[in-house]
Amino acid sequence: MATPFHAQYLALVAEIEARFAVSRWTSGDAHLWPPARMDLYLDLYRQHVADPEAGRPSRVARGLRTLAHPLATLGRRDNVILRPHRADILFLGDGVSVERIDGAWEDRYGEPLMAVLEDDGARCLHLQPGRRTPWRRPTLAVDLITSAAQALAPLVRAPLDLPAHAEVVDFLARQGVPAPSLRPERLARRAVGLRARAQALGLVLDIAQPRLAFTTTWYAGLGSALALACRRRGILSVDVQHCPQGGRHKACGWAGAGAQGYTTLPALFWTWDPADAAHISAWADGHWHQALAGGHPRLGPFLDDANPRTRAWDERFRQAAGGDAQRDILVALQTTGPSATWDAVADRIAAGPPDWRWWIRRHPAAGPGHDRRHARLLALRGPNIRINPASALPLPALLRHMDAVVSLASGVAAEAVPFGVPALFLSADATGPFGHLAEAGHARVVADMEALIPTLAALPKASRRATQIPNLAAGLRRVEAIAASYRALWADA
Repeated sequence: MATPFHAQYLALVAEIEARFAVSRWTSGDAHLWPPARMDLYLDLYRQHVADPEAGRPSRVARGLRTLAHPLATLGRRDNVILRPHRADILFLGDGVSVERIDGAWEDRYGEPLMAVLEDDGARCLHLQPGRRTPWRRPTLAVDLITSAAQALAPLVRAPLDLPAHAEVVDFLARQGVPAPSLRPERLARRAVGLRARAQALGLVLDIAQPRLAFTTTWYAGLGSALALACRRRGILSVDVQHCPQGGRHKACGWAGAGAQGYTTLPALFWTWDPADAAHISAWADGHWHQALAGGHPRLGPFLDDANPRTRAWDERFRQAAGGDAQRDILVALQTTGPSATWDAVADRIAAGPPDWRWWIRRHPAAGPGHDRRHARLLALRGPNIRINPASALPLPALLRHMDAVVSLASGVAAEAVPFGVPALFLSADATGPFGHLAEAGHARVVADMEALIPTLAALPKASRRATQIPNLAAGLRRVEAIAASYRALWADA
């Protein structure tokens, strides 16, 4: 059952889209409701689930950080490129859905797709935000693009058109929902930033001239701006699924889109399975927006016991494990959650069965501040504790050998399903986005920390599910065909 917060959000936006003309909120050719709706989600999150330990930096601090990133980028030569080049395919990462493997960072979902495309002769241009280095492949630092967009902002202003805006705000107020992100001045700033980023990304597209543009987490960073820049040029923009959906995802269910869809939403959603594609197809028009069940880009090789690379990872796991254990348990850390929760997990591990082995995996987005949140967990030592190997191995290489996953509310629970690995959530909030996993018996919530060890002990041993291995090459060929149809649709519009 969904938590009140998540259920409230989905019900609110469904009613708003049914009653009010938010699909016509625009600034020039930029539809504002998609990014505004995601900002509304954050408003509700802060109201109901806000992390008291996570302070928001001041505007001055944010400005200094914005300047620091490109300045730091200019001094690097570790596979970071500063100028775009001609490419058949562009891939924009979110800076979070990444893994550091053998000393180099790679995009978890983009790298497998780019490898298949390059095997077929395509040239790719990889973009990522943030300061992570080195990258597995030459990577364009998008912090420079963000900085360029700030300079372009005064040149790309367009009037706001917000029909029924006052009614929407009044409706939310009557529901007890403060929505500071929907204030006109905030929407105006959002519109200017969105259009400026789209303009800057358009310069990249004009140089690269790709026929396809992929992204992960379209609603974060530059994703929505990329969708707008692609729409202006008839380039198919594709969002690659990066977390479980189950028909409940905050950014993948829409209603009331106009006859030509939303210019700030991706044109195509690549999903992990047919069920998620069906949920999107239920609202998408099949032209300006559609879905394709292409499969999880990362899992395929790890579902094949005969794959040579998978067997090599199995051997590396065995070396890191150092022998047999009665249970292998993955603790997937996140950058949210109070320290008290993680401290309680550390206490249970320290007092738990000595023949259980615990793999404590830091979140790829974690920094020193987040490590302080997990300090007691990361300070655990002993023959049954694995910390560095848990982050050094690819996630699927770990899941092949786990008996359970423990997290606050991590999407790792869904990626564990094909391996038959059950998941325990430590927060009831997880039942909002991941309630479908609980309903299917793949996950459950352990709200009482005293029950953690007994619940783990009662779980049956993991048993691999019969799962079809995704054919990424076939999926990408279908994307190419959709891209050709999209270009024709755009040319006739």
